[in-house]
Amino acid sequence: MRIVFVLCEGPHDVAFLSRLLSSDGYLYYKNKVSEFPFPLGDWMVTSAKKLSIQDLNVDKVYKDLSCVLPNGAMVNDERGHLILLYSMNGDSRKEERMSIINKLREWTSVPENEKEFSILEESGEENDEKNDYGLFILFDADDRGIDARLEEIKNEIRGIFPIVNSIDRNGCVVAENKFKIGAYVFADHKTGTGTLEDILLPLMKDGDEAMFDDAEAFLINHKNEERLKPLVFRKNESGKIIEKRKRKNTYHRIKSILGVVGQLQNSGTSNTVCIEKADYITLNKIKSDPICQEIIRMFRGL
Repeated sequence: MRIVFVLCEGPHDVAFLSRLLSSDGYLYYKNKVSEFPFPLGDWMVTSAKKLSIQDLNVDKVYKDLSCVLPNGAMVNDERGHLILLYSMNGDSRKEERMSIINKLREWTSVPENEKEFSILEESGEENDEKNDYGLFILFDADDRGIDARLEEIKNEIRGIFPIVNSIDRNGCVVAENKFKIGAYVFADHKTGTGTLEDILLPLMKDGDEAMFDDAEAFLINHKNEERLKPLVFRKNESGKIIEKRKRKNTYHRIKSILGVVGQLQNSGTSNTVCIEKADYITLNKIKSDPICQEIIRMFRGL
């Protein structure tokens, strides 16, 4: 089996990729963590136990677990592919990404001589076959552009996997022995900048233009800059509970639109659920959309 670690910025990326992979014959992998292929399951269990969660706050536990346990896993038995989808909670978490990448280097390293055995050969099962591995890293282009972001990805991991220098375009997959590595940058392909949402909006809006336009009109009519500042309750110096506004949140127009239309099908859920389950992303749309097919081809290149 080829096990591929897919490191994404956030849960929206994971939801979108899950949708695309489902359209290409992948199923959700429902095995228990302990039943994941060796050495993956052992690593997950051991790493989770080392967290000493009794000494961490809840937020820290979640962030640390995101470097061990994927947000989702999908399998295609016919191809022998197991895809692990990680939400890394932003592109700034280089240290967390590197912990996974270094583990992959350990698993895929070639022994210096015949008397040494890599961890892949220590499962204790006489007829156990070695797994092959892969790594995909996905970023938003933001305002830096596709090429600049691809260069950032290469700069980050070339010290561990030099083969990454051979990535010369978005969605490219290159190989070193049996290990494969690829990179993809989400962007509005007309401008070369932007985020995943710049791909999602035209895809989801197609065929439901009036609904999406009405949702945007609602947001325009009712947006209030002052209300972007979260309201919290605090004690003042005299001990009285008062209301206080915190620093203003960043307003994301497209994310807000998706949030509004998402409630029409999945009441009370997040944008992540809308992306993964709502019928704004249909099989026909995925099959006819060039960006969706570009991403699917990347996974087929494993």
